[in-house]
Amino acid sequence: MNSILIANDGTQYQIKNQLGSGSFGTVYQVTDLSMNKHYACKIISKALLQKYNAEKMIRQEIYIQSTITHRNIVKVVNSFEDNYYIYIISEFCSRGTLKQPKIPYQEKEIFNITHSLMSALDCLHSNSIVHRDIKLENIFINEEGTYKLGDFGWATYIDKIEPVICGTTEYMPPEVVLKENHDFKVDSWSLGVLLYILVHTNYPFRAQSQSELIQLITTKEINVNKGIDEDLQILILALLTKDPQQRPTIQQLFMSKWIKKQMKLYNIFNKYENQQLKNKTLSKNLAIKIIDVNGSVKKCLADSQKSSLTQSTNTQISSSNNPCSPFQSKTNIDHIFSFKEDDNIISVPQPKFG
Repeated sequence: MNSILIANDGTQYQIKNQLGSGSFGTVYQVTDLSMNKHYACKIISKALLQKYNAEKMIRQEIYIQSTITHRNIVKVVNSFEDNYYIYIISEFCSRGTLKQPKIPYQEKEIFNITHSLMSALDCLHSNSIVHRDIKLENIFINEEGTYKLGDFGWATYIDKIEPVICGTTEYMPPEVVLKENHDFKVDSWSLGVLLYILVHTNYPFRAQSQSELIQLITTKEINVNKGIDEDLQILILALLTKDPQQRPTIQQLFMSKWIKKQMKLYNIFNKYENQQLKNKTLSKNLAIKIIDVNGSVKKCLADSQKSSLTQSTNTQISSSNNPCSPFQSKTNIDHIFSFKEDDNIISVPQPKFG
């Protein structure tokens, strides 16, 4: 293979060092010789694509990442091919990817990562795209410290989804491992797994075999660290709700108490926090499984007359008089996740970030 690649538009890329490898090829750091700018180049073997009938998947990956522009999504800037390889030129993220932490992340950084992924997924879902492979290794970090979602090999359009195993098993929701129909909420679950890892430093489901792992994903209830913010606990539990009908969408997450609180703390505009959207999309009843301090699982049902994610006033709930209380002591809860997705979600412009 030549050390200099020439794209169809005449751009010359000099191959530098290897960054990593995957199922179908290798990723290198390359330099655009005309601009002296660094990029990542994924070099994919056509022979392997043909062997595993994966060419269509790769071409869709190129199309999605080259047409979607968002600060939290790795952008494909060029692509070309020869008789043997497909070359994908994308943003170079010099700080690599997220790694499994040895100690829990601080709450500020947990929010930074979570909000970055929520923003990326909100953009994708608004364009009818499901990522289907949210995991640590697919969260890239550029020189400025911006978190970016990459590797769209399993991404597809919502109307093209088929009930197949896709992604990485540790991050798969029950409906995927059971080969059932799935939708945007597979990304909600995977985000919940990633969030759990950032808080606990390990996976919510760990097993010695694939069959045991699938069994845990479909049956085991989640326990979260009671030492973290109560609202963050509820957020994790909501995302890891096994019933996809009761699992929140990415749009609904913007109205969760912990996310709203963090966005206000860091003065970030929340495009979904307005009365019109609440009236249109937050009017349905919703239930999630909540684990109390004793580790028992309870189901909490929102008042049908109240907003499913956000109440206008705080409600004091105590375990002594309410079987749905997630904690034994009195606590203020202004949201309960799990209403069904509204078909009439309003489309609003993407916020601009600095």
